[in-house]
Parts: sequence; C-alpha cells; structure tokens
Amino acid sequence: MTPLERFTAAIQFKEADRVPCMPIICGASRRIYGCNYEEWSQNADIAAGSLLQAQELLGFDAILTAIDLNVEAADLGQETIFPFDDQAYSNFKNPLIKKPQDYVAKIEPVEPSKTKRMAEHIRMCDILMNEGGKRVPVLGFVYGPLGVLSVLRGPELLFSDCMKYPEEVHEALTVITGVLGDYIRALSRTGIHAIWVETLFGCHKQMSEKFWLDMEGVHLRRLAEITRECGLMLIAHSSGVDFYLDAHMETMAPDAISCAWLPDGCSDWHEVKQKCAGKVCIIGHVPPIDLLYLGRPDEVREECKKELREMGQGGGFVLAPGWEFPYNASLLNAKAMMEAAVSHGKYR
Repeated sequence: MTPLERFTAAIQFKEADRVPCMPIICGASRRIYGCNYEEWSQNADIAAGSLLQAQELLGFDAILTAIDLNVEAADLGQETIFPFDDQAYSNFKNPLIKKPQDYVAKIEPVEPSKTKRMAEHIRMCDILMNEGGKRVPVLGFVYGPLGVLSVLRGPELLFSDCMKYPEEVHEALTVITGVLGDYIRALSRTGIHAIWVETLFGCHKQMSEKFWLDMEGVHLRRLAEITRECGLMLIAHSSGVDFYLDAHMETMAPDAISCAWLPDGCSDWHEVKQKCAGKVCIIGHVPPIDLLYLGRPDEVREECKKELREMGQGGGFVLAPGWEFPYNASLLNAKAMMEAAVSHGKYR
C-alpha cells in the first residue's frame, strides 16, 4: 500500500497492511537536505525538498508542513527573529499589540497568498503535492486564532486581556479567523489532503474548558466548517496535559486528534481508544523530549511496540510523536519508530 492509502484507511477506521507512522519530521529535515534553519523556514523550495528527502529516506506515512508558530503572526505585522539554526520566534520586546486598544487598531485583514510567510507555505504545499502528493498525504499546518493572537501580544498579557477586555479580544480573533479561513482556502487549492490546526490552549494546564470555549470555540468551529467546505480532512493538535477531548470533538468534529498526553477525564489509552472508536482517529503519542530527544533507538522501539499493542487494532490510530520530532534529535530515533511500525504494526 502507499502511505496515502495507509493513512486514509486509519482515519476511516479501516485496517490496512499495517498501522501508519509519521515521526512528524519538520525542522529536522533540514539536516538531511543540508541547510540551516534560517533558509529552511523562509524558502519553499528548500523546505519542500527537505521534507521530500526525509520521507524518501525514512519512508514515513504523512508529511506535516509545520514551519514554526510565527508564520501567520509575522504576516499580520509581528516582528520575527530568524536565528541561523533554530526556530524563528517573535520579538516579545516589541509586540504588535502593546495595549488593549491595539486589538482593534492594529489587527487588519491580509490576503495570505500576497504575504511573505503564508504565501511561501502555500508554495511549499504546492511543490510537495506536485512531487509527492499522489503517494504521500500532505497535511497543511495552521496555528489556531488564539495561538496567533498570543504571538502578537504575549501569552500572559493575552490571558489577562481575555478577562478584562473580552470584546476587544474577540474582535481581533474575528479578523484573524477570517485571515485563517482564506489561508485554508488557499492551501486547499494546492490539493493537499488535510488541514492540521494547532489548538495549544485547549487543555487544563492553559485554560479552563469553559474559558477556552468562550474565547476560541466559535472561531475554531468556523475554521472547521471552512475546512470541510474545501473537502479536506481536519486534524486538531493539542500538545497540552489533560486536553479537552470532548470539547474538541463537539466544537471541531475533527477526523483525527494529535496529542501528547491523556485527555481530560480518561484514565488510560485503552479508554481513549474506546471513546474515540468510529469517531476520531488518534495520532500520537510517543514522548518527544524524554524519549525521542533523550532516549536511545532501542527504547523508542519498545515504547512504539507498546503503543501499537494498545491502540493499533481496528484502525483509528497513527503512530507519531506527541508533537514535532525534536529538530536536533538523533534521526536514528525516527528510524526506530518506522522500524517498530513495520515489524510490529500489522493488524493481524
């Protein structure tokens, strides 16, 4: 089977030849291509070439196009710093939103296809689809509206403003959601297979469930509607502890949820598997730091075998890290994930 056939089967709760595996190789692919992070994060040809070479080398079953969490914010006006060999980040000493009034005054709509960073991401997806999309699923990455706003303001100040100035925050979120909706439409025109939305704040360690839904729920619901209107699969990603599985399912109705930790209200992964059966595919949940960054290949293989036993049967599971493969971790650990999936991921 091709990676696309294998991945699609898992999303549809069908058993393929084996459980699909995606180590979520993003920035780490630059080391295979031989470029630095500054080049990789700003040049669609280099980024696409890196991801294609990584997939060819390791044979993984899906390509995620996540670059960094500053792509959308940079195009909305946030000053962004591009280190030579590290992920880009916002200059929080100079946030775009300096005071509550700026939520209305400074956040204005932009056309993603005419910006710098979003347009380059769109072009990267186009290259990936032209060169590998018939065989390997390509998943376009979009940062959720509250996450984008946190980059423009700073998380701590944003949380305070959500309580003190909710109307201004919602007005900004509405503009951002409109931009993200146009972004999803532009990405869909490249022919990609799915949209992967990062919902960073939808977990117990960040916000209460009601507070998160009050602030971001309506905006995520709209992005989910646009994704479905474009005929794409929708994947939600939460890297938080005790993330709100039920709220994600109700608000976004995603085809899959990528996660690092057990969701709120579940005691083990067997319970998660039963709860999600026939409703939402689970993508995860190999520990990225403790294991993929600090561990050895044999330890990675053992953890993957365990997860395949717990989650693999009946489809509805994709073996993956809890979030992006650490961009400076040993690629032997990504290889170990694939080896475990091939040797121990058979459904029968």
